[in-house]
Amino acid sequence: MASQCFRSNLTVCSTGRQGWSLTGATVQALEATENRLAYFLERFPEYRKTLRLALTHEESGREARSYQGWQWHDVETHPTKLIRLVTEGISRISLRTRQATSYILRDRDAVKRVLARS
Repeated sequence: MASQCFRSNLTVCSTGRQGWSLTGATVQALEATENRLAYFLERFPEYRKTLRLALTHEESGREARSYQGWQWHDVETHPTKLIRLVTEGISRISLRTRQATSYILRDRDAVKRVLARS
């Protein structure tokens, strides 16, 4: 049976009866992301609480169709500190208005795994 591959943020391939598996390059990319995040948290441990609260907020709002992300007061962190999460590639700005900026984690599963390890 021929293998089908789909490209997006993750490369996932159908392997017939066995189900779905990640390709080797994708696994290495996931490990690299987790290693960068772990290194970031070693250098700046004060962001652990921020990421934990962001993860909780995203998990609770995941079912909402109009979920736009979390803001500084949701993660109890000064807005200027959240810019570092964006520049490090851990989160991204999902909505920016005159009154507020909303953020979303780029790879929620990687954040979850790294926080579980530490």
